[in-house]
Amino acid sequence: MTTQDAALRFQLSAARQTDAANSFARTGLIRITEPFPADVAERLHHHLDSGISWGRTVSQGEKSAWDLTPEAIAALDGDKEKAFLAAVHETARDGFQFLFDSLLVSDDPSARNARGLLLDRVIDALNHPTSLDTFRTITGAPDIRRVNGQATRYLPGHFLTSHDDGIDGENRVAAYVINLTKGWRTDWGGLLQFQTGSGDVPLALKPGFNTIHLFRVPQLHSVSYVAPFAGVPRYAITGWLCR
Repeated sequence: MTTQDAALRFQLSAARQTDAANSFARTGLIRITEPFPADVAERLHHHLDSGISWGRTVSQGEKSAWDLTPEAIAALDGDKEKAFLAAVHETARDGFQFLFDSLLVSDDPSARNARGLLLDRVIDALNHPTSLDTFRTITGAPDIRRVNGQATRYLPGHFLTSHDDGIDGENRVAAYVINLTKGWRTDWGGLLQFQTGSGDVPLALKPGFNTIHLFRVPQLHSVSYVAPFAGVPRYAITGWLCR
């Protein structure tokens, strides 16, 4: 790993780790500001903004997704797009559904190395022992052994309905969201919402820039519908810390 790639590792001072661990133990949810040097955050934002060929993903049930290639997205126009959105919205009305742009990162380090995107190197860095130890300290889970991830882009009309991230066999300890969005307004939607069993939303977090949201799994949450007048894409790198 190069010196630049080493800067992608998730590492905090001992004092910040202690504060984060205490907060996570109390609430199961923390926001960490400026986890990366400013130049690294800018490099990541630029990569998501101009260095990725985005696909689009929608749910096909609790455990599967249908991914559209960039070519398939371009072919969705006119009546085809209306029919596609009608089907997505029909599922979302009473069940689990999502619609956003994404690029998955392989769980295989050799595949990440072969593709060689900055995004792949981020996931490599999050799996470095230094990063894993930081995650273990904060979450109080010494058995975390791997981090997976994807890049996400929410455009107007995109959303993610309520779910808790709990899937048998995935061994998820916590979810993370590396926020890389500039100039987002609350009115634009795209909020990370945490819900009670009765559907109330006691907490909603606005997308930000160079921040990490880390929350315990399972925990009911959603991403609210992005308004048609949203002025910029909502960018993030997201995934799970797994045993």
